[in-house]
Amino acid sequence: MKKNYQLTDPDELRHYKQGEYLYGHPEWETEFGLAAWSDIVDLEGIVCPADPGHRRAGRRLTDLAIILPSPKVGDFMWTWPGECLITDRVLELFRQAGFTGFEVKPVTIERVKRLGKKRLEDIPRLWELVVTGRGGDARPESGIRVIYRCEACGLVEYSSYRNGILVDEEQWDGSDFFTINGYPKHILVTERVKDLIIAHQLTNCVLIPAEKLRWPETVMRPEDFYAKKGLLQEEE
Repeated sequence: MKKNYQLTDPDELRHYKQGEYLYGHPEWETEFGLAAWSDIVDLEGIVCPADPGHRRAGRRLTDLAIILPSPKVGDFMWTWPGECLITDRVLELFRQAGFTGFEVKPVTIERVKRLGKKRLEDIPRLWELVVTGRGGDARPESGIRVIYRCEACGLVEYSSYRNGILVDEEQWDGSDFFTINGYPKHILVTERVKDLIIAHQLTNCVLIPAEKLRWPETVMRPEDFYAKKGLLQEEE
């Protein structure tokens, strides 16, 4: 069985001890910080005809525009909602390696805090890494399942993972970058991507073996939230 890894923000290391993750440095979280959305980002609005409580923001309708916390930019940068941004250097490495399962979109840097004597033009160009590869449903041993579904607006909620995220290779499309159902913000990558990141010592990213992923103790599990509201659904 192939081994996969979550590619994520160094801030996630607050949930792990040294030795529980494969690659990354906790200090990168404060060294580079998180980018913020600017006010020009436009989101799709979803209104449920059956339940007003399902009103929510949908997909982003515009390319990403951000405010950087400082002029210091790593090979990877991350936004507070969880988007992954990469520099030209990283994009070229990914393309040379022939990695699959991703596309990029341009990112506009609207402003840089604490810019000092530097100019905005001196900041490296950034691209939003958009994952297109699909892993389907995780293996049942992960504990991930559908716990709520609204037929009126299409809202689908999944339970937490209990034993990491175990990829079902029969459903996975074989891409180097992919996500599994229910966890679109969890970027999973193959050994090929892991090896390139480590070989080039790319900064401001973390690699965690997918089977070792832990649910944060400070975050309520979705199944507990829906059970408390009496809305928990179990599907065959």
